[in-house]
Formats: sequence, C-alpha cells, structure tokens
Amino acid sequence: MEKQTTIASSCLFLLYIATFTVAEVLEAHHHLHQHNSHGSVKLFVFGDSYVDTGNIRKSVSPSWKEPYGITFPGRPAGRFSNGRVLTDYIASFLSIRSPVPYALRKFAKKSKLESGMNFAFGGTGVFDTLVSGPNLTTQIDFFEQLLQQKVYVKNDVVNSSIALVSIAGNDYAAHFGRPGHDTKDLAMFTKSIIKQLTVDLKRIHNLGVQKIAVTTIEPLGCLPGITSSLSYQNCNEFANMASMFHNQILLQKLEELNKETKNSAFVDLDLYNAFISAVKPQKHNQGYSTFQINTLKPCCVGVSNEYSCGSVDQTGAKKYIVCDNPDVSFFWDTVHPSQNGWHEVYAAIKPSLHQLYS
Repeated sequence: MEKQTTIASSCLFLLYIATFTVAEVLEAHHHLHQHNSHGSVKLFVFGDSYVDTGNIRKSVSPSWKEPYGITFPGRPAGRFSNGRVLTDYIASFLSIRSPVPYALRKFAKKSKLESGMNFAFGGTGVFDTLVSGPNLTTQIDFFEQLLQQKVYVKNDVVNSSIALVSIAGNDYAAHFGRPGHDTKDLAMFTKSIIKQLTVDLKRIHNLGVQKIAVTTIEPLGCLPGITSSLSYQNCNEFANMASMFHNQILLQKLEELNKETKNSAFVDLDLYNAFISAVKPQKHNQGYSTFQINTLKPCCVGVSNEYSCGSVDQTGAKKYIVCDNPDVSFFWDTVHPSQNGWHEVYAAIKPSLHQLYS
C-alpha cells in the first residue's frame, strides 16, 4: 500500500510550470461567446486545473506551452488540455461566453465581464497544496472583493448567478506527497477537507449566489499518472476508494446544505462516474466507446520519466510525444482529460445541470 501511495505522490499531480499572453486568452474566450438564451446569467468558477481557463502564470505551468491548446484555440492559452475544459462546456450549456479569468480581468472589456468570472487556479486546493496559488478560501476572497468594488452589483448576483466549484484532487496529492504521511490518517484528512469545503460553499451562497454546482472528485486511481505503473491497464483501486469516500461525505454534506437553504441551492455534478463510464466502457457502456481501446493511456507524454507533456530540453528540443489523434484519447496528459474527454464528461453530467434552473 505504501508503494501505491508513493506512486500516487510522484506521478498523480505534476508541479505545473506557466507572465501570460493576454490577447491570446481573451481571444479564446471571445470565440466561446454564444447568444444568451437564459438572460443575463453569470457564471463564477472556483477550483483547480480542471476548470482553470488562464489564471495560472506561464512561469509555473505547461498549459501555456505547446502542445497545449492545439485543438482549441489552436495555440497554448492557459487551459490544461488540448482544447476546451469543463468550464467551457458548462458556459456553453448556459449559453454564455466562457468567463474571463480573474488574472486577466483588468485587460477585458466591461462587456466581457457580464458572463461572470473564473477564479480557478491550476494546482490549488481547498487547503494550500504543493503548488503556490490561491486556495479556495482566497479565491472566494477575490470574488468578495469584486462585490465590494461594485464590479458586480450584489442584487444582480442574487438574481442571475451560478457558481461552479471543482476542487480537492490536489489536496490529496499534497497529502500523499508530504513526508511521513500515514494512510490511516486519510479518513480524518478527508473529513477536514469536506468541513472546510462546506464552510466555503456556505460563504459563496451567502454572498448572493443562488445556485452552486459542486463536482465530486474524479477516480484518482484511474489517472494516467498512477496507471502508468500498471502499463495503463488497470486503475489503482486504493486511490479510487479514497475518491469514493470523499464523494460519499461530500454528497451527504450537500444534502444537509440543501435542507438548510430550503431551495436546493447546491447541485452535485458526478465527475467520478462520468470518468468511470468513459475509461471503463466495457462495464458501463455495453462495450461501446468513442475512445481508443486503452482509455487509460494519455495522448501527450514525456519521452521518459524525467519529462512530461510540454517539456523541452535546454536547446528547446521537444521532449514529449503527442498521439496521432487526440480525439480518440480520453486523457490528454497524465492528469487532465482531452477536449473530447471533457465533452464526454459534460454529456454525462448534463442532466444534472438542468437543476440549476429549477
């Protein structure tokens, strides 16, 4: 078991390497604009790299390097994928442009702020993690400051806002990555994460957001950073059990919060089973899958263990390999889904998104 968790800490989450190109990101967000058929709804996003669309700095992230963004928008633009990520698909569902990243707010036209804002930073968690970046509490601080500065009028937020919160995977990476961690402490650590997350969710709601979509965490044991040690053939069931325990407690808390608010303010988005359905199609989709046979294998990998997707050597030579067709890979790199992977996840959680309008 100790060997498994060591693999998890060394392979599961990479310290992402990322000054940002303002024009590139804003242009990418412009292309995601759609007619808003639901009125002036605003989307406020909090979380990590699964929903970050350009907040993390170039100096600390490969999401600003080739080959990230090769499918959309055609060049690196801060997304941890070859193209669109979860935020983009949910914004599309709401018929709004993908919210402008918080880090780029001062460079965006006022009209582009009308769809909300993305406060998510890759590598972050509910608590501080191995990556230097604002944790969830600090991300909510940013949101509150904008309300205080009248960037968003609270009455407007109350009447037309939805929040997306997708976070916690990096908390487990940090836990397993710290020296002397004990797997026996995992249950206690999970409860501490959910306790703080509950406080944070209540705070978002008290700031005026009427509907809050909260993702369960993905099956950590199915991420390529772990399955690489198993030749991408099987998921690590111990890590998946950790995900299931986290999600079980999270869902219980969301149910309690909905009873407290009396208006079903909190909607769970089941990322865990959406991932499982995609990477284990023989068990969940009657043998059918839109992806390649080995769904656990990522499209983009380093040429050796010392490199990762986006790596170059001192001469600038590429030290990564990209598959011939990213469209048939569920995973883009060792942690993140491809654009098509996210589309598959979105299709699975779409029925739950309709609850945001109930």
